[in-house]
Amino acid sequence: MTDIQLGMRFVDEVQAVSAIEKNKHRNLSSKFISMSISYLVANDPEIPISNIIQEVQVLFQTGCTYKRAWYARKFAIERVFDGFTYCRTVISADETHLRGPYKGVLLIASTWDANNHLFPLAFAIVDKESSESWN
Repeated sequence: MTDIQLGMRFVDEVQAVSAIEKNKHRNLSSKFISMSISYLVANDPEIPISNIIQEVQVLFQTGCTYKRAWYARKFAIERVFDGFTYCRTVISADETHLRGPYKGVLLIASTWDANNHLFPLAFAIVDKESSESWN
């Protein structure tokens, strides 16, 4: 390991190894980790903290405390699901009939964001439009 790989300056390699073992990498903040694990949180918002600690070990070859990983997951959840904050309170529901060999109805629920762009909330493909298919 070199000083450049660690992003820190150390007097000798023994000091660098001891800092890694004690989880004292000063640039590895919970907000930095949250940017790196946001794809994991998008797939599973309730990802275990132990998996985040393992991912940090793989990505950065350094340890991570439980508290830092917990805050990283919290910040990643806020980051991933922040799009709902700026949406309007009106939700639009629409359907379109599918043609061709695959018949059915495409149901869509969406809203508008702050930039007047369509923000999809949910969609489903059903056999026919009925009150059961919207539930």
